[in-house]
Amino acid sequence: MSEWESPGELLRRIYEEEFGFIPINASMKPVHVANGLYRRLCGVTYDHRPLAGVMRQYVKNQRGGVVEERLSNSDILERYSDMFTDVHGNRPSDEKMTRFRSLAKETLGADDAVFFPSQASFTLSHRKMISSDISDNGAGDFIAAFLTAGQPQVKPTAAALVETLLGDDTDPWTTIAWPLLGAGAERDSLLAGAALERAERAMPLLGTDSSGQFESPTLRALRLHFERLAAYEELHGAKLATLRRLIMFGVFTLHVQMIRRCGDHLGHGPRPPILLDLFEGRKRSLREASAATLQGALRAIEQIVVHRIHTELEPLCEDGDAGAYLARLPHDSGTARIRAEYGAHLHGGNSLDALTEAYWVTGYEELKVGSRKGFPWNALLNLGRRAGYLLPYDDRGSGGREHKRYGASAEFAEIIVAATVAPGDPVEFDVFLDRLRDSFGIVVGRRADFEIIRRNDLQPSGALQRSVSVNESDLRANLTAFRDLIVDIGFAKSYADGRTIVTTDEGRR
Repeated sequence: MSEWESPGELLRRIYEEEFGFIPINASMKPVHVANGLYRRLCGVTYDHRPLAGVMRQYVKNQRGGVVEERLSNSDILERYSDMFTDVHGNRPSDEKMTRFRSLAKETLGADDAVFFPSQASFTLSHRKMISSDISDNGAGDFIAAFLTAGQPQVKPTAAALVETLLGDDTDPWTTIAWPLLGAGAERDSLLAGAALERAERAMPLLGTDSSGQFESPTLRALRLHFERLAAYEELHGAKLATLRRLIMFGVFTLHVQMIRRCGDHLGHGPRPPILLDLFEGRKRSLREASAATLQGALRAIEQIVVHRIHTELEPLCEDGDAGAYLARLPHDSGTARIRAEYGAHLHGGNSLDALTEAYWVTGYEELKVGSRKGFPWNALLNLGRRAGYLLPYDDRGSGGREHKRYGASAEFAEIIVAATVAPGDPVEFDVFLDRLRDSFGIVVGRRADFEIIRRNDLQPSGALQRSVSVNESDLRANLTAFRDLIVDIGFAKSYADGRTIVTTDEGRR
């Protein structure tokens, strides 16, 4: 850390070095991550204005609360007349044009992430839909680097599959957009400026050994499962479903990497589990225990960030004297808040710890996006909700929806099985659960995991941070519900002797 680096600048750098991207945008969506990933893998972007203009006929005026027509049908036909006329040169009727634009928005609208003319992320079915939208804050770049690291020793199977699928133009979604895709000019998209600086900061995080394997045990396991999922999807998946599922798993890898970073970096740091609640929050003790594991994950993220702030400040405070360091800083509005927070946290305690807290508080307030403070888990919560593994705590108004717990939609369960069990290698249900716990930290309620859940840490030998209380009968019921879900979606078979075999082989149904 230099002599003067504002708390916001310091926090941004720490986020990039520890997580590989800036996870503060609570509006980040999986489609933003997809757009960033595809842009980095393909190395191109396209002018999205023609397609975005067709899709955004009506736009809600946020101030007035009314819907306004921004680009009429006649405006579109005037701009792109050659793309909408038939062989005789006739233009479509206004009614047909409106129906087409509505269809395009419904199929290509990508979770309402299309904004014209500034930014747009589409339902990406072809490389020509890749836009310059940077709403992913580097998440897509990080996943791309994660999937291509270790070459030539390790083949980037998942990355190659994505590029192949994005070159195919035979699906219905691409067909709808195809006339307009040719209207957008192709541009090279190379890492430069802030994106290049962020990628360089993340390079140590993605370090590999001589065999091309990640030095980080967490990233090594996640890459193995990503490649396994890609191999399964290449055999059985439809194009758009495969792309969607790979992105959903990519979002989950970001989550696991971030919550386990503290344990990997510090060694003695916490390794929070992921307790999936299969009862939609109906069992109170299970719901609270699952929410507690999520809160443990957020605390682990905060712990590594605060540790890094402390490490950065320590050399600047001679003999741990934070007051002397503050005295050397200029007296302006930029440092006044640091001094105020420092005074509030000191209270006769360790001055370096007080300065660390001051930088943490000031930093996340400086990095705020809109009205939301720049906490490093904002993006994770929204991405996890949309990917199907973070669900509302309960249905009691906005408070219940805002507070989250871990769960599993049917599609997320399919993705996890396909990423964990290789075709031709069926495993016992208990072995499958061992793999989920060891690779992702997922637990569902086996007796062997009771102590992990109670301590809220995958390391039973670690210091007890906070005990979690949960009804053991609820955990047993949760285990049965998870097994039944895997059976119901066709990835497991239960036999009369009580054995359950998890398999991804064709014909399992």
